[in-house]
Amino acid sequence: MREKKLKSTIQANRTKSMASDVAKRFFRNKAAVIGLIIICVVLFLIIFANVLIPKEMVTSYDVRARMSGPSAAHWFGTDNIGRDTFARIVYGTRITVGIGVGATLISLLFGAILAAICALFRKADMVIMRIIDVWNCIPAILLALVFLAVFGGSVSNMVLTLALVNMPGFTARIRSVLLSIVEQDYVKAARISGTGNLKLVFRHILPNAVNTIIVDATMTISAMMLSAAGLSFIGMGVAPPSPEWGAMLNYATAYYRTAPLLLIFPGAAVVITALAINLFGDGLRDALDPKSMK
Repeated sequence: MREKKLKSTIQANRTKSMASDVAKRFFRNKAAVIGLIIICVVLFLIIFANVLIPKEMVTSYDVRARMSGPSAAHWFGTDNIGRDTFARIVYGTRITVGIGVGATLISLLFGAILAAICALFRKADMVIMRIIDVWNCIPAILLALVFLAVFGGSVSNMVLTLALVNMPGFTARIRSVLLSIVEQDYVKAARISGTGNLKLVFRHILPNAVNTIIVDATMTISAMMLSAAGLSFIGMGVAPPSPEWGAMLNYATAYYRTAPLLLIFPGAAVVITALAINLFGDGLRDALDPKSMK
């Protein structure tokens, strides 16, 4: 009994020490800290949007204030029918970032499952990878356009489309990590001792790949966001009057000469958020794997 308690205490202290080292390395990276601060602001806007700004301001309009510039009443000005641009960008944060996060989580979940099957079963690996090879022969943007043309450009369809398009890439990347782990001695020993496949995956394989998976998922969120905004910008994603950032950019192109701020503010929101996520992902990768630091 005492030995078990001692082992658990040693393990807990070791985990705390590792977490402390990761945190120290992360916070020494100024760019990563800036990215984290911006992400915290974005999360604050997502969670407390209803508290900060009444939802009615997204669709309500003031004809007398059409195409007005930034002011105390309208921080980012108004569009051609008098809707508040700041309110639309704040509520659009939920849509654009939500699409990126949702699509990433779905593709990560199914990609990890397929990758684990590939790592454990050779025959299944051959079949799944051949399917992925064929899938990757088709341009991702073309697949996304076909799916959205068939199912429509709602938020849920955007999430499912981007998840399907990016799942093969997740599967291949996670598979490459898991294959190296499966060849480790402790995994072979667990197999010889009779450990079941399900327990083997969740107890020995995935925990040792979680750092790589987390970093990969973090970096993918920004790519998903940019894809969602790009598809909405060309009219195949979330359609106006939804305050999705790409849809707002599409809507503002007709007024880029008379009211360039209608383009600048949602464009800046997309760029700054994607850059912040990438900076955070780079810092997290370096903190979790000091060898990757240059």
